[in-house]
Amino acid sequence: MIPYYVSMESLQKQSYADLKKEVSHMRSGFDLDKAAENCSAETIAFLQTVIDSPLDQLEDFSDSDPTFRKAFMLFTRLSLLVTRRRPELGVHCILIHVLPKIGDLPLSKITKVVINRLTNPLIVEGKIVQGKRVFSIMKQFLAWCVFQGYLENSPVGDIPLNKVGGSNPKPRERTLTDAEIWVFWHVWDYFEVCEVTLWAARLTLAAARRPDEILRAKTAEFDLTNNIWNQGRRNKSNRDHRLPISPIMKLCIERLLAAGEGSEWLCPSNKKAGRPMSKVAISQSLRRILETPEMQALEPFTPRDLRRTARSCLASLDVPSDVSRKVLNQSLEGIDRVYDRHDYLDQMQEALYKYSVFLFNIVESEGVEDLSHKYKGDRLDLSNSRLGLGILNFGSRQVYP
Repeated sequence: MIPYYVSMESLQKQSYADLKKEVSHMRSGFDLDKAAENCSAETIAFLQTVIDSPLDQLEDFSDSDPTFRKAFMLFTRLSLLVTRRRPELGVHCILIHVLPKIGDLPLSKITKVVINRLTNPLIVEGKIVQGKRVFSIMKQFLAWCVFQGYLENSPVGDIPLNKVGGSNPKPRERTLTDAEIWVFWHVWDYFEVCEVTLWAARLTLAAARRPDEILRAKTAEFDLTNNIWNQGRRNKSNRDHRLPISPIMKLCIERLLAAGEGSEWLCPSNKKAGRPMSKVAISQSLRRILETPEMQALEPFTPRDLRRTARSCLASLDVPSDVSRKVLNQSLEGIDRVYDRHDYLDQMQEALYKYSVFLFNIVESEGVEDLSHKYKGDRLDLSNSRLGLGILNFGSRQVYP
């Protein structure tokens, strides 16, 4: 039976198979196309099978002690797709590290030893995050098996995650100094990067956004008349977000719209017609640039460090913490997370304007000689760098309105 919310127009345009796939996605609340950007084709095929299979088929075990493979498919349908915001990451992890080893093992044979032999190699190889992710998913899976009646007890139910071994990587603390911001802004011209990548990278810093929020943006999101970016829920936190567009953001957006030549995407791909640029385009380009001999004077950094840099700059401009958190679309702290429903648009507009002036003052400087580096009075020395006069000339030729 076709649900009432499927229009007759869609019936005429789609085959029944395509419609069935669309309805399955609606029922699961999970977007396979979006997930495909983050994981392998094997993961998507597994999820597609789980979503399309009727529940009674997934539950049709020939005995009371199903194999891990069969039980995990049912677990994915009833738990992962319901409880996890990005279930594809968990499935991808299991397909790589667990299924090839114990896929055909009956549930009753899964012991502490079995679980440890899945995580121990990852810990030894230094893959701490992957090891703990395997353990976390397996612990959730086995607890679910107990709830469903397939097991009497979970072999790891009383073991906390911190017992797995290894220490989590320390949170990154890298931020760019004023001088490094100048280099970051102008170095794209020096290496003659394509216009879309160039301005997308700059917008990442100017808007304090994650790279994928830039690279997956559609032109319809941007209201340049009222200077509002209606991002919606297309973000990591899945919170509805509207961001005022500052002057330096508007410059980047206008250059991207011009380079896109009417594409529906703010950053259209130059390889696949009608598709957005790859989500790793900025990080790959930046990594290649930083690995060149010209850039050896700079401590390496990543696009993620740009967001931390923007947050630190807002603090230096005396922007209140709650306003900065709203700019970055982070949740407020304490009881304010529940009761403070103000949109903060006016406050964000003022904060982003201050930040825009701050960035313009840096990027319009003739060079790095007068810009602060690691501490007050310190200067970034490019005299011995092959970048030298080349980037200085590129920077001095830039003119911004």
